[in-house]
Amino acid sequence: MSFQLQNSEVLARLKPFGISFEKSLSDLIKGIRHQSKESPESLSNFLDVVIQECKTELSTTDLETKATAVLKLAYLEMYGFDMAWCNFQILEVMSSGKFQQKRIGYLAAIQSFKNEQDLLILATNQFKKDLNSHNHTEIGLALSGIATIVTPNLARDINDDVLMKLSHSKPYIRKKAILAMYKIFLQYPESLRVNFNRVIAMLDDADISVVSATVNVICEISKKNPHIFMTSLPKFFSILEDTKNNWLIIRILKLFQSLSRVEPRMKKKILPTILDLILRTQASSLIYECINCIVNGNMLSADSSKDKETAKICIKQIMEFFKTKDSNLKFVGLIALISILKIFPVFMHKVDGVSTIIMDCLTDPDLIIKRKALEICHYLVQEDNIAEVVKVLLLQLIPSDTNAIPEALKQEVTLKILSITSNDKYANVPNFKWYVAVLKDIINLTLLPLPSSSNASTISPATANVIAAEIGKEFKELATKVPSIRPTILNKVIVEAVQDVRILDVCPSLLRDFYWIMGEYIDELRSPSEEEMFIQAIVKLYNGIVTDYLVHYSVQGKFKREQFNQLAHYLYKLINFLGNWENHRNYEVQERALSWLEFLKLSLEAMTHEDISAIQKLEKDENSLPMLLTHILPSFFKSYPLNPIAKNSQKKIPIPEDLNLDEPIYTIPFDVSADDVDSFVNDEYDLFIEDEVDLHAEEASLISLSNRGSDDDLKKKQERLEKLRDDPYYLGSKKSSKKKSINRRVLLVDEDKTPSPENFSEKGSINSGVAPVKERKKKPLKMKKDKVVILSEETIEGGPDEEEDEEATAVKAKSKKKKSNFMIDSSNLDNFDLTSSAMSESVSGLDKDYEYNIDLDELRKKLASSSLKDKEKKEKKEKKKKKKKSSASNVEKIK
Repeated sequence: MSFQLQNSEVLARLKPFGISFEKSLSDLIKGIRHQSKESPESLSNFLDVVIQECKTELSTTDLETKATAVLKLAYLEMYGFDMAWCNFQILEVMSSGKFQQKRIGYLAAIQSFKNEQDLLILATNQFKKDLNSHNHTEIGLALSGIATIVTPNLARDINDDVLMKLSHSKPYIRKKAILAMYKIFLQYPESLRVNFNRVIAMLDDADISVVSATVNVICEISKKNPHIFMTSLPKFFSILEDTKNNWLIIRILKLFQSLSRVEPRMKKKILPTILDLILRTQASSLIYECINCIVNGNMLSADSSKDKETAKICIKQIMEFFKTKDSNLKFVGLIALISILKIFPVFMHKVDGVSTIIMDCLTDPDLIIKRKALEICHYLVQEDNIAEVVKVLLLQLIPSDTNAIPEALKQEVTLKILSITSNDKYANVPNFKWYVAVLKDIINLTLLPLPSSSNASTISPATANVIAAEIGKEFKELATKVPSIRPTILNKVIVEAVQDVRILDVCPSLLRDFYWIMGEYIDELRSPSEEEMFIQAIVKLYNGIVTDYLVHYSVQGKFKREQFNQLAHYLYKLINFLGNWENHRNYEVQERALSWLEFLKLSLEAMTHEDISAIQKLEKDENSLPMLLTHILPSFFKSYPLNPIAKNSQKKIPIPEDLNLDEPIYTIPFDVSADDVDSFVNDEYDLFIEDEVDLHAEEASLISLSNRGSDDDLKKKQERLEKLRDDPYYLGSKKSSKKKSINRRVLLVDEDKTPSPENFSEKGSINSGVAPVKERKKKPLKMKKDKVVILSEETIEGGPDEEEDEEATAVKAKSKKKKSNFMIDSSNLDNFDLTSSAMSESVSGLDKDYEYNIDLDELRKKLASSSLKDKEKKEKKEKKKKKKKSSASNVEKIK
């Protein structure tokens, strides 16, 4: 006797013996590792095959096979594959009676279930069923799933079932239930109003883990609304005094941190207990949380002498964190120290060791600690030690043999140095020549890294523009406010910078500010060394002209007569100019001028063959400049000195009382009819044509076709335009005029890019090319302070006194905090009030578009009633059929 067994039956019989032909999760992981070594294409093909296999496995009736397929799909979701298409199969695995399969179903549901209407209706029934199970592990699974998947409507339906588990016999379930209730409170705040006392009662639970979970929930809610827990302060304080669990104490301290901000009087009660706890415990985490509670809970006041003593105790405990080699302890200690120093800046130098710790953090190899120390290093600066602090900051810009300096750190260090030195109108700067050398070092170390450095890296254009803009702005401020330093800036920095080709490539925006300084204070350039450089620069300029002519005007190296004569003319003018330097009092200038003169004269002879008639012809065409350009134009810029102007001075200029912006400045002197004025104003097409081409008789016919006007209108329009052309007060449009929209775009064009020559000096006040040698601790030498005049900012008396940065406020207004996908949305608890009436559906979140707005009880009644009606209809149809059959049979019998 032969038996024909189906494949599914064979597999089902073999599974109890451990024989399975489906791929397990471990097989999938091994296959992915193997295929990833081959190529991305083979891995992609392998994953496509696996997904098809999973779809086939999900179509079977065996729950074990389905659970394995769901587990593999949950793993593949990490690779970006969506598994929402198998949600109903996941729900089927969740309903399995075996715990292992149920756990796989809940895992996949947590990853895959979104706000789908039909799915969550079925999931609600499954959650209720598992919550009422006799197996506590299944209850725990359901609570974990609810805490992740909960939505406003699901929270409302499942609230009572979860609330019943707060009185479960096992602490494991009570702990999970109170944590799940927190997620329900977020989605359905009305539950918190009804069950608030029940939550507070959980603090009296016999199990410490349940109490800890309850404090966690209360702590999180208090971050949004601490007022509702003020009546329970005695209970929280008794837990703090009685418990010995450090983690529970930390949560209580975080709770007190939120509550003390709204109730300052509790400081007198809890501050002695917290200080005693700091001195008693040896746990670093607990010490930090105690200090954090004191500082961020607004328990320190800068005016109180007792609070100063409290702050000193905290700093003494923080100092122990820096004696270890643990970077984590150093970082949290630095955070706490910064918080205290922001309240008491005088402790930076009055408490022994604080300034040393901050200096050590600035040189710490950990970038996170270094960048955190930058936030507070400005408190270190005094007139005596500013040179030492700035030197330490500059050394952080020198790359090591193994590590490059991050761009963000370069930018932060640069901005911090500029902030330190320019504070209070350069009050702490001892010597402005030293400061100029510092700025030059910053350029060399950030924008122009030394080629000799083995780990020199290029800087991105965005960071380079930010640093260049700030340095250029600082040079302008310095040149404007400190007149005595202008020659140093021009001679030592700008003259060398404008000849460096690297600046043009890396940070051309810096040249914009340098050229502005040169234009304003060019009279300060009188050194012979600069005259030598200018002789070299003007010859380079002529070389650039020749190169451009070769590129644009030459054909196989030959020029037309006009361009050739122009080059010869420029060379002739250059030789005449350099001839003025032949008898210069400085030998170096004279030698360089003579050297170039001999070479250029030979070049001119080679071009003209001593025939300079063409050049003389061009010379005759030249005329002397009028007095408007030689005397009056310079007076526009030299009559008054350019002094610094205070911020927002423009706002303080009063508006003239007789200013009437509605009154026309000039009226047309001849009469124009109203119809002509309307057609003239509204006829934009005519104005556009006038901008582009001249109006002629032939073109008038084309315009008339487009405007559909008569010949008389065209004649009137032509006469009016001719009158306006002759009117000196009428600003007619020209060919170069553009539309307003184009003008606005032109105003926004970046004017940063300007050319410059080469070889910016790499010398500075600090030898940036040499690694810092192990230095001995010596008392820093005090730099002698120069007596210089710093010009005060000019302002206008009266007007608004508030100096508000409009750009900064505009940026703040536009910028909105981006919502993180990993943050829990707790906006429903904002301004939550326990005493108010039931919340509206709009507050509780029941009116959201992505939520289903269905009452399950009503839906069940409708389904039941519809099923009953269907039965009644079927019964009636069957009765009618029977009647018809019986009547038909009776008729046949009669026949």
